[in-house]
Amino acid sequence: MRVLKWAGWLLLALVVLTAILVFSVGQFKGPLTRAVSKATGRELVIEGDLRIVPSLVHPTFRAERVTFGNAEWGQYDYLLRADAIEASVSLLGLLRGRLVVPEVRLEGGALALEMDEEGRKNWIMRQGDEEKKKESRLFIRHLTLDNGRLLYEDLGREISLAADLETDASGVAFAVEGTFQGMPASAEGHGGPVLALRDTDESYPLKAAAKIGDTTVKLDGNITELIGFSGIDTRIEISGKSMDELYWIIGVALPSTSPYSTAGRLVRDGKVIRYEKFVGKVGESDLSGTFQFDASGKRPLMTGDLDSKVLNLADLGSLVGTDQERQADGVLPDMSFDPARWESVDADVRLRSGAIKRPKQLPLEKLDVRILMKDSVLSLEPLDFGFAGGRLAGPVRMDGNQDPMSSSITMRVDKLQLAKLFPTVKDAQASLGNLGGAIDLKGKGNSVKDMLGTSNGKIALYMDGGRINRTLMEIVALDLWDIARLKLKGDQTTVEIRCAIADLDVKDGMANINAMIIDTSVVNVQVGGWVNLKTEEMNLRIEPKPKDKSIASLNSPIHVRGTFSQPRVAPDAKMVARGVGAIVMGVLNPLLAVIPLINEGPGKDSPCGQLIADALAKTKSAKAKADSSTAASSGRSAASGGTAPRPPSQSGR
Repeated sequence: MRVLKWAGWLLLALVVLTAILVFSVGQFKGPLTRAVSKATGRELVIEGDLRIVPSLVHPTFRAERVTFGNAEWGQYDYLLRADAIEASVSLLGLLRGRLVVPEVRLEGGALALEMDEEGRKNWIMRQGDEEKKKESRLFIRHLTLDNGRLLYEDLGREISLAADLETDASGVAFAVEGTFQGMPASAEGHGGPVLALRDTDESYPLKAAAKIGDTTVKLDGNITELIGFSGIDTRIEISGKSMDELYWIIGVALPSTSPYSTAGRLVRDGKVIRYEKFVGKVGESDLSGTFQFDASGKRPLMTGDLDSKVLNLADLGSLVGTDQERQADGVLPDMSFDPARWESVDADVRLRSGAIKRPKQLPLEKLDVRILMKDSVLSLEPLDFGFAGGRLAGPVRMDGNQDPMSSSITMRVDKLQLAKLFPTVKDAQASLGNLGGAIDLKGKGNSVKDMLGTSNGKIALYMDGGRINRTLMEIVALDLWDIARLKLKGDQTTVEIRCAIADLDVKDGMANINAMIIDTSVVNVQVGGWVNLKTEEMNLRIEPKPKDKSIASLNSPIHVRGTFSQPRVAPDAKMVARGVGAIVMGVLNPLLAVIPLINEGPGKDSPCGQLIADALAKTKSAKAKADSSTAASSGRSAASGGTAPRPPSQSGR
């Protein structure tokens, strides 16, 4: 009985309160606007009527021609403006100390949200309110928009957007126009009920399509806590001209690529975002795998595991600094990297390709690379190319903290097949043999061209045994009689390669040939000269010495001059009679980088090891004779009254 008594008194009090509000609500307009203005520091103006529709459960208030002021620094005259605002209030909620609003209806409403260059937000009423984490006592369950408009301005990030909003039975439809990071932006779509975003325990359905600059995004899924996007689980499609343009949208540096399109599942859990099981195309290359961004550290960490069945080398060009539109007469990649962006992300991404689509003359076959970025230092470790039936493998490192960047490449050459090394040369296809060696270079510059043009180090290659098409060697020797005979017969006879050595010393981009020798059963070939990696010029002298005595052999050196893109080949006008053995003796020395490669491979007893040993022995013998001759001459000079110099040290012999 006591409960019924209290319930009766409560009902009576609500009836009396409602009656008072119905007949005198207009008198509250002035005190209400002044109280809100004082509490928020913003002016609240109700130009039209303020009235109430009575109800014992959810009385409804209606205010017409309402304006709520903006921050002093804002560019708009208002934060909120509406032709009319209707809001129902739960009286039972008031008794529990909570302002529960079952429904809010905005007619011709406009909300202007702004951030200035200092990061101030106009929806924060007073300084310090943003840091307060007090539980809100205002609960709005449903919001209806009739001809609604949302304006968003962020001066710091050059964002200016205007959205038209309209509610229907299932949620809200929207259309957006404006600029994002200074790029044209537009979007349209449909979401769930507007204020479902208040409930972080329930998903907010969202289906939308947007375009920012040349980047297009389509998504269809669910978002938890629309403000902040703390939870995402949606199907997403992304396409654009180049992945590096995403930097202006997500603030994370991605490589420059060919036009791309991908589709997959986007999942966000707190500060971790995953792009799962996506498939796509980058230029003519297919790509699949998973990307993950973890923003919990001082900079985002991007990890990924990517696979490609067929990778087009042209689509990799921009990744290594090549832009075909910018390549003029040069061959080396000359597009600059942008290390300033590298500060935006750390990375650990693995990319594998089963096959590589490339020009016929470039014998690349597959790729396996791990891309590491840490504190603006980019490492490709390992960078492993399948090349001409063998491998080019080793680490590449670029330090973006230096200007210009410093870089290094340490790569092993392993078992390159001679026939596959020149896939477009028909006469080379019958050749056999494996090429090994090492490349060790360090340089500075923000493009591959600049790095090589300033590089210092060594390039060493060797082939220890094999066979090569006889016609090729006769052409090198300019043996006209044998060339004609072999061509008429269509002869594919091969000759033995005893040894092939190439040893280059690189200083400030100038690669000087220490030794380049091809020793076969029919001809010995010695190459000297230089290659300028900075200017892409070359000046090579190829001296053949045929081992037969054909009367048609010109026995003449060949000069290769010009640029990488336009080499010029011509025989020397002057005949040369000296033997190649003497040339070898004058060039080989114990400092050659190729010597340890041979020693750790086939060893000193191999044809190359024996060739070098013989040449070094002859060089040492010739030097000893020269020293003896000098000593004898000095002795005679001393006997005639001169002062003999001390003999040179023998320790270096």
